[in-house]
Amino acid sequence: MSMSQFTHIVRRVAVVLCVFSPAIASAQSAAVAYPAPAPKAQTAPAKVALPAAIDAAFKKAYPKATIKNVSKEMEDGKEVYEVESIDNGMARDIVYLPGGTVVSYEEAISIASLPAAVTAAVKTRYPKATISIAEKLFEKGVMNYELILKGADVTEVTLAPNGTWISPPIKK
Repeated sequence: MSMSQFTHIVRRVAVVLCVFSPAIASAQSAAVAYPAPAPKAQTAPAKVALPAAIDAAFKKAYPKATIKNVSKEMEDGKEVYEVESIDNGMARDIVYLPGGTVVSYEEAISIASLPAAVTAAVKTRYPKATISIAEKLFEKGVMNYELILKGADVTEVTLAPNGTWISPPIKK
């Protein structure tokens, strides 16, 4: 390659660099200049208005309870309202039909208030276990007890008031 050919190539490269380098620099700075979009702010779920019949039924049954949350759901093809509340430091969740009829409820209870048959059944099957949480469950006209256990190979069990095992224990 001759010196003139070399010079000619160098000039062309220089022209290309001069023409395109501002565009490249601009594109690079433009990419850096745009910050990532901010994450969308989480919005609280919309408050659900409690139908008057449910409000009246709840206040009559639990006059000292405080409502923490109300949600509207579909259960077995029916519209229901779940009312989460606190009463004397104990949690209670009640599911109502719009007319105020109770469908089901769960309420935290003291371990000491469990029926003797329930605690005896747990001690017989899981002698090293301790009951850490106890809840009374009412559903479809039946009362049961749901217990959270520590020191057993299961974490949760459900028993009838007479100590009969209702649900298979939930393994850890």
